[in-house]
Amino acid sequence: MKIDLILNYLECPNCHNARLLAKDSKQLVCGDCHSFYPITRGVPILLKANRLGEQERKQRKWFNQHYSHFSHQKYQLENWRLSMLERVFRIDFADKVKTYLDIGTGATGYTVIEAAKRKKWLSFGVDISLEAMLKAKSLAQKQGVRDKVIFLVCSAENLPFKPETFDYITALGVLEHLEKDEKAIRNVAKILKKGGYFYICTPNAYRRIWPFLWPIYFYLDKKIGHKRHYSLEGLSQKMKKEGFKLERVFYNGHLIKLVQLILGQLHLIGEKTWWRWEKKDINQNSIALQLNAIYRKEKG
Repeated sequence: MKIDLILNYLECPNCHNARLLAKDSKQLVCGDCHSFYPITRGVPILLKANRLGEQERKQRKWFNQHYSHFSHQKYQLENWRLSMLERVFRIDFADKVKTYLDIGTGATGYTVIEAAKRKKWLSFGVDISLEAMLKAKSLAQKQGVRDKVIFLVCSAENLPFKPETFDYITALGVLEHLEKDEKAIRNVAKILKKGGYFYICTPNAYRRIWPFLWPIYFYLDKKIGHKRHYSLEGLSQKMKKEGFKLERVFYNGHLIKLVQLILGQLHLIGEKTWWRWEKKDINQNSIALQLNAIYRKEKG
């Protein structure tokens, strides 16, 4: 999408004024605080590197390295991604959605690309990794949705959008990476329209994960940079402070999922069986690896 159209939705992440202007094809400038933001191969970078916190700097470095191995040409939807898309799109408010944002989109950009392809939503994807956004933009072009999607580099704790821009926002595996998760939730409350929806997928609380998996999860938390896990009660308390009401909750990553993963790696499970078990895995049993919660913004 052209830069001048993108500006209709953005504000300066430094002074939070909406007077962002395109100085040229390689730079945006704020008309009030005069902050400059580079545009790299069509991707605006709406953050100041010297103002990132320690956790943000670590995560940016880790994910730039991680996504450096991803392809900018091959677009593939593995079964687990298709399952995630089904959870994101199988919602009873889909006909109300016109504008969609995925926070922490990653290098495949699949949530944003498929939202544009399948739902015809105006779709935004943001990530702290420039490597991720450049590859996602390239894949979007190859999927024929270049003019229907927007990819930006920014911090989840300082989202550069005008108030009440979006009908639907997702954060899939994001909040646990943030030093200031409550600040990110406050940002989402600001840019989500009243009556809009926020879908969060995050690691479940340790006390609701089987103890034999604690060492593995603890290792992965340290390696990837997770700051915390969430219980539904704790997450909902944080969400309530910002005017959100819980609409739906479900869990995935039960024991059947572990068996499914092992047999899948050994090529001992067929496609039909994989999906049958996947549907059984997504349910209301709170003893699971992942928490999925959809909240509605109640206050304007």
